[in-house]
Amino acid sequence: MKKSIILMCLALLLATTSLAFGHEFIFVPQQWQSYHAGQQLPFSLASSHAFMHSEELEAKETVEASYDGNNITLFPNKPYFTWDGSVKLKGGQAAVLSAHRKGVVWSKTTKGWQEGDRSTLKGVMLSTKYEKFAKCILPVDGETANFDRKLGDLLEIVPVDNPLTARVGDDIRVKFLFKGKTVAPEHVFATYNGFTDVENAYAYTTEPYGDGMAKIHISHPGLWMIRVQHVINEKSDNYESHAIRATLTFPVAK
Repeated sequence: MKKSIILMCLALLLATTSLAFGHEFIFVPQQWQSYHAGQQLPFSLASSHAFMHSEELEAKETVEASYDGNNITLFPNKPYFTWDGSVKLKGGQAAVLSAHRKGVVWSKTTKGWQEGDRSTLKGVMLSTKYEKFAKCILPVDGETANFDRKLGDLLEIVPVDNPLTARVGDDIRVKFLFKGKTVAPEHVFATYNGFTDVENAYAYTTEPYGDGMAKIHISHPGLWMIRVQHVINEKSDNYESHAIRATLTFPVAK
């Protein structure tokens, strides 16, 4: 009985802390009225609780971005706490860009949350590896073909309905993949740029239904973000669980 209570408390601690802790990792493109083949698109990788203004500059060795399988050179923008880059857009289909914040271990200690594990910290009660994936979908010359192509990220948000043709008042469906197979995260959050400066506040919240799928209601034009998290028990010498987060950004026209 005592062992069961301890396990239940640990599970609750895992669920609560993993949901509440950590910045979201977001692919933020420069917002234009239209996107064209051959245009050089600047973008930023933001790490934030208040969307989509970055609050933390991720460590250089943990961040990477790519477009059509090609790595993108990133530059630190220290005043704005972002990693910045640019790509030349290709025509004929939707542009799908991605970024990865590699796993970093954070621990709940007797002195609060700290980066590191039992090998570097004292008083560790719980350690979790946080890994983050960000994806952005844009129309190019009005073309939106292959908006739903999969990139193979560990955790990935894949649109079922075309978000690039969505308008205010529409519902769009998205599905969630973990290691290429459908998964149903406990919570699904969505918001748009400018909704609020309040931390961890979203314009829309829902839960998955069916086979790892959810509906998002579009209530405002602008750059939208969908966010999910999937936590697995993955014990190692350094941590007890692995929290994987994914975000998807896309523009909604007026």
